[in-house]
Amino acid sequence: MLSSLAISFAEANRYFNTELSSHFRAIDDGNVAPMLLIFLLSFGYGVVHAIGPGHGKALVAGYLLANPTKRAHVFQIGFLIAIVHALSALVVTLAATYLIQISAMKFFRQVNPPLFQISGALIVLMGCWLLYDVWRSRKMTKESVRPQKSRFGVVVLAGVVPCPGVITLCFFAITLGHITIGMIAAVFMSLGMGLTISLAGLLVNVMQKTKPVIAQPRWFWALRLVGVFIVIGLGLFFLANPVSTRAF
Repeated sequence: MLSSLAISFAEANRYFNTELSSHFRAIDDGNVAPMLLIFLLSFGYGVVHAIGPGHGKALVAGYLLANPTKRAHVFQIGFLIAIVHALSALVVTLAATYLIQISAMKFFRQVNPPLFQISGALIVLMGCWLLYDVWRSRKMTKESVRPQKSRFGVVVLAGVVPCPGVITLCFFAITLGHITIGMIAAVFMSLGMGLTISLAGLLVNVMQKTKPVIAQPRWFWALRLVGVFIVIGLGLFFLANPVSTRAF
């Protein structure tokens, strides 16, 4: 089943890449329609890209389990992660194109593994802090637990690794001389990713408000501990297994 899902995601990526490349080439004909289709496809590409396996959604889910927060903050976290993820890819692409003058994807393969390891180490540290916070507040009632302001740390840690999809999109736009359209398309792609990540976080938020969790305080604290261990385990995994082309 996992292999069939991986094949489906690969086919979806090929479809979006093919469609985007054809519409980028059609822009030179002076028609506005291809540009609008690029933005629409980029949004859809972002949604599908973020559905695939990756550490962004897992980190958000673990963080929200360990550190319950307001529903509005869930969407704030999701969209900010996607924007940082896209911006880091854009910086890598521009640096590779204008400064280093080598293939953006080659540069991406060089810088991504150490970024994953640095991100993993910082995720472990965040998990340790969350574990300390859960232990420190173990005697509180769940109503008195307030969300920490560390959600912006989650944004940076989940989004700092450059997005391969945005790199492909922007590098293709640059080679065809449409860098501005490529950057706008990257924004639409980040919005699509943000929607998927936010919905994943919303599922956790809804689960925390289910009747068993509300009725049994020990379930609330058990979920917080599960979230902590997800965060720490994820950080250790990426610290030990950096992969240069992992999906978001």
